[in-house]
Amino acid sequence: MNSAAAAPDRTPSIGLSGFQISVAVCILMFAGLLSIFVSPLMVLVPFAGAAGLWLVLKFPMTLLGFVLAFMPFEFMAIALGKLFGLPHMTLVSAFDKEVMLMVLAFLLWRRNGFKPTAPDWFVFACFIVAVIRTAFGGSIAGLALDFAFIISYFIGRVTVLTAKQERVWARCAVWIAGILSVLGLAEVFIFGEGPRTLLYLAIDSETEGGQLSGSFHATGFTGLREAATMVGPNGFGALCMIALVLWWVYGRNPLPAAMIAVGLICSLTRAAWLGVAVAILLLAILMRQKKRLALYAALALALFAAAVPVLGLTDYLFATKTGQDLSADWHRDTILDGFKFAAEHPLGAGNNRLGPLAIKEDSNLSVFETTYPAVAAEYGILSALCLFGFSVSALYLVWRNHSAIGYAALGILAGMVIVMVITLPLHDRRLAPWAWFPIGLALRSSGSRETPLVRTIGT
Repeated sequence: MNSAAAAPDRTPSIGLSGFQISVAVCILMFAGLLSIFVSPLMVLVPFAGAAGLWLVLKFPMTLLGFVLAFMPFEFMAIALGKLFGLPHMTLVSAFDKEVMLMVLAFLLWRRNGFKPTAPDWFVFACFIVAVIRTAFGGSIAGLALDFAFIISYFIGRVTVLTAKQERVWARCAVWIAGILSVLGLAEVFIFGEGPRTLLYLAIDSETEGGQLSGSFHATGFTGLREAATMVGPNGFGALCMIALVLWWVYGRNPLPAAMIAVGLICSLTRAAWLGVAVAILLLAILMRQKKRLALYAALALALFAAAVPVLGLTDYLFATKTGQDLSADWHRDTILDGFKFAAEHPLGAGNNRLGPLAIKEDSNLSVFETTYPAVAAEYGILSALCLFGFSVSALYLVWRNHSAIGYAALGILAGMVIVMVITLPLHDRRLAPWAWFPIGLALRSSGSRETPLVRTIGT
């Protein structure tokens, strides 16, 4: 037998058959001819959608990582697209958040399965009660906004990550938040609020009387609160809080932590300040890292003290200390008013009379910027009790999960509960994947064998 004939064929494969190449060429030619008669963008949208769905089906975990990483940038990308006149940006925004996340949730559920636990039943009951209340008077859009966080939570519940994948996810999140914190300082110290004001006026977002809304300012503070690429400072502050919790559990490099801490301070988000303080203190005790806590607490206080003269926070801190801060008074009053309104309307008044979307339609309507009273006022006391039951039961389960993801979820959930008492983080659809995905992920891992912490935390 001829040895040459017996030798294996080492010619590299190009990976595509002639038929596949021919089909691709025909599609491109058809798209080119069609673009003569209609907008090229309208021709590309179906193909882009098909390509996106193919990526979801082929590489769901890779795409999940991309979506989580992109979420902090999503608002600014869509806003700039609208500013420069790109059509259908609202449709693109809905596709990359709601549609893509739901498809990912379905595929991961089919791959990994799902066994409901107590938090799942509570959040499901909360949603069902809200749906029933909306059927008797309410807005579907308002319902979707209030409960969009469930998709991110459910994705976590059907996702399985290895210890290595957890570390990669956490470290990427920490560095993304750190880089955003540093880049956002350019707006605070160099560009000012002019560019963001023009952008928000152009897209009709977060402005009052031709200026940025009051959330970008504070009593006694003449500067601009940092929001980076997020919608507002409150969402960015919560993002920094989550990133610092992930750093405490998975990281050791102090550089990204310092970068995030600067952004957190410049956001002037007291709810996030309190949330991260409680979360880190809790984790330091449970993880037996009291010396580390003492060291970084001292460094954080030194950093904050140095920021006071740089940012001009003297009057702001004085107003907070003496009770002259109008924002603090307003938050206290809105919490009390929310509870009073819920007591007077135990079945809820409907999200068409209350909430962020309702107030956009009619400025005379009310909004309670505190989560639990707001849910009770819109959908009834039973719905709010179910949401509270979800928070408590989830806290209990992640408390028992002595793994890296369990500690991270415990810190994030503890911080988010504090933020939810003061503001409405559930409405921030860009923040939701960062906040609720790890909580669902930890609950998923609670039923499996616990992984020793020393093996899952990087050095």
